[in-house]
Amino acid sequence: MQVAHAVAKHGAERMSENLLVQMGGAALGAALQSKPQETQQLWMSAFGAGAQYGLLMPFGRTQESEADHLGLIFMAMAGYDPHHAVTFWQRMAKASGGQAPPEFMSTHPSDEHRIQKIQEELPEALKYYKPK
Repeated sequence: MQVAHAVAKHGAERMSENLLVQMGGAALGAALQSKPQETQQLWMSAFGAGAQYGLLMPFGRTQESEADHLGLIFMAMAGYDPHHAVTFWQRMAKASGGQAPPEFMSTHPSDEHRIQKIQEELPEALKYYKPK
């Protein structure tokens, strides 16, 4: 999956996204400069939470799903049965014992969502799979 992140240039996307959030925070800070300290703190806290849960985490989940998709295809092209990705994530879900945070609070899709998405993408990946 890490190769898929590199191919999709997710590192560069994250840097750009973080820069935009920083610029937004700086602009908000400048706009609130003449307001009372409590007002500034309230708005900056709201901005931080909104950016985190409304932009950064959903974007991270999108990147993880894209990496899963690409990884599934790369796996098949390399001669590995893509069905094993489903069993891998089922084992990961079992090993976590249900201790994962809610999906909206994570940069990764939930195990259930990830497994469902991989199962939906199997037909495409199987087009590239040539058993040895």
